[in-house]
Amino acid sequence: MADTLKKLEFFFIFFVLPSIIYFLDSTIIVFVALYLVFILSLVFLYLDKAFLFLSLKKKIDWRFIAIFTVLFICLGFIYILLIDKSSLFILPKTDFKLWVIVMFVYPFLSVIPQEIIYRVFFFQRYFPKIDNLYFLILVNLIVFSYGHLVFNNIHAILITAIVSPIFTFAYLKKSFLTCVVLHSLGGQVIFTLGLGKYFY
Repeated sequence: MADTLKKLEFFFIFFVLPSIIYFLDSTIIVFVALYLVFILSLVFLYLDKAFLFLSLKKKIDWRFIAIFTVLFICLGFIYILLIDKSSLFILPKTDFKLWVIVMFVYPFLSVIPQEIIYRVFFFQRYFPKIDNLYFLILVNLIVFSYGHLVFNNIHAILITAIVSPIFTFAYLKKSFLTCVVLHSLGGQVIFTLGLGKYFY
C-alpha cells in the first residue's frame, strides 16, 4: 500500500501537476507550484531518517563545471543563431539592470528549488536503492524536461532534455553544490545569450 501511494505521489508531482499548470498557462502559478513542491520536498527530506542535509555540502568540482560551462556557451550560441539570431544578447542590451538582477537572483529563486526537487528529493525518495546510472539519468531526463512543459514551448523542453543528463551526473557523481553551480551558470548563459524568453 505504501509503495502504491508513493507511486501515485510521484506521478502526481512530476506529471499531473505540470500538465495542470500547462493548461492554466500562468507564470505566477508556475512559481507558486515550484515553491510549494520545494517546501514539500524539504519536509519529506527532513522526515527521512536515512537522509542528512549535511550530505549536500560535498566539495565543488570546479574543473567539471568549467568544462561544461564552456560547452553550454558554445551550444547556446549556436542554438540562438539557428532559431532567432535577432535575440542574441537581447536582455543585457535592452535592459542591463534587469539582466544583472536575473544573474544574481536566478540561482537562489530558481536553481536551488529545482535541484532540491528534481535531484535531491527525486532520487532520495523514489530511487534510493537503484544504482543503474543510465536508468537514473534517463528517468530524470524524462521528468525534468516534462516539468518544463509549463513554459509552453518546445525550446524549454528540448534545452532541458539536453542538459538534464549533465546535471544528473553532476549530482550523483560529483556533488549537489557542483550541480547547483553548473545549473546556475547554465541558466545565466541562457538568459545572457537571449534564450531566457523560453523559460518564464
